[in-house]
Amino acid sequence: MPISTVANNLIVALGATTIASYLLVVRRLRWRRYNEIHAKFESKFQEGKLTPRDAQEIMHVSAFYDMPTLMTYSLSFALFKTYAIPTISNILAGTREFTTPSTVSRRYADTEILICTWIASQLPGEFNGEKGEHVSDPRGMIALARTNWLHSKYPIKNEDYIYTLALFILEPTSWAQRYGWRPLSPMEQESYFLFWVEISKRMEIRDVPRSLDELREWTRVYEQHAMVPARSNNDVAVGTTNELLHAAPESFGIKNFLRRVTVCLLDERVRIAMMYQSQPWYLHVLTRSLLTSVKYFQKYLCLPRSSMECLVPLETPSGDKPRLHPTRYRAVPWYRQNRTGILSLLDSFLVGVGFHDDLPGPKYHADGYRIEELGPPKFEKAGHEEVMQMAERLQGCPIKGPWSLQSEN
Repeated sequence: MPISTVANNLIVALGATTIASYLLVVRRLRWRRYNEIHAKFESKFQEGKLTPRDAQEIMHVSAFYDMPTLMTYSLSFALFKTYAIPTISNILAGTREFTTPSTVSRRYADTEILICTWIASQLPGEFNGEKGEHVSDPRGMIALARTNWLHSKYPIKNEDYIYTLALFILEPTSWAQRYGWRPLSPMEQESYFLFWVEISKRMEIRDVPRSLDELREWTRVYEQHAMVPARSNNDVAVGTTNELLHAAPESFGIKNFLRRVTVCLLDERVRIAMMYQSQPWYLHVLTRSLLTSVKYFQKYLCLPRSSMECLVPLETPSGDKPRLHPTRYRAVPWYRQNRTGILSLLDSFLVGVGFHDDLPGPKYHADGYRIEELGPPKFEKAGHEEVMQMAERLQGCPIKGPWSLQSEN
């Protein structure tokens, strides 16, 4: 056999071995955290003894490691879906914060930060007699208290609270089943339910269904009579869609195409209630084919993340009154630090090509945020004392140190 043929065969064999080895490594590492968290909590789940703090730890595997982008979009679409309920969209449209381009970016950024903060920060309290470790970081409860305080300014129906809560529980499961590289296990689904029910108690939401099955049925019935077409639905949905697609270029019809793809991701009842035009079957097929391709590419070819991907920083910055900066940003650079050197040139380039609207600066709070200040600009300097008092009740102890109001001037 010629030497060249032998060399070619060796190269092919080496290449095939390398590919096969890589695929095996991906498969083994892809399921590592999933297997570890199930080994740790499966027996408690089977016995019905999972606590909300256990549930939060279980949630973090899918939300911050295995499928963070997908889970973030599932919660974004959960919020988006609530806009198909006129009693919700009427309130949002009335504030004009979700329909005015100059305010929707701030409101969206603040909402993401608040929700992610209480998901990421460990729940304080004693559950099922398990006291657990002391929770010294109060940011989760400050974020929840701030949300409660902001919500108190609007006439929100208890049923609409339950519906929003239900979507935060059910949509991640639905998105993982359709578009994730793996579905959520029964233990994970139950964990989303337990965690958000605990949040509902701290938000004083009444009459929440007592099980996942009851919640699914409640949601189905509620949508049948409450999800109906309304102009306010469309106004808020269009304003939010424009914010989500803000960085997409108008040229070659790219942004319009993405708007139509967004409609393809909606359930038919939601589309009708939002007064969006139906899209052709081939666009639905294309959208699902693309997402399915990404799912399998990630499952079989991508190594898992080695670190947590979270919008909010979990470490406490130095200083007696620290301010925080998110780890990612949209087109409008809310809370983004001014950068120097080559990074400032990169920021200028991104603005020049239209990927970002503007450079960071004082009007976008480049110095960062304090949790008790988040929300509409008219409330930015209001309610701090009330929020902190509420946060102390939720935390179960006084809030001291860098996150207390005493650290501020």
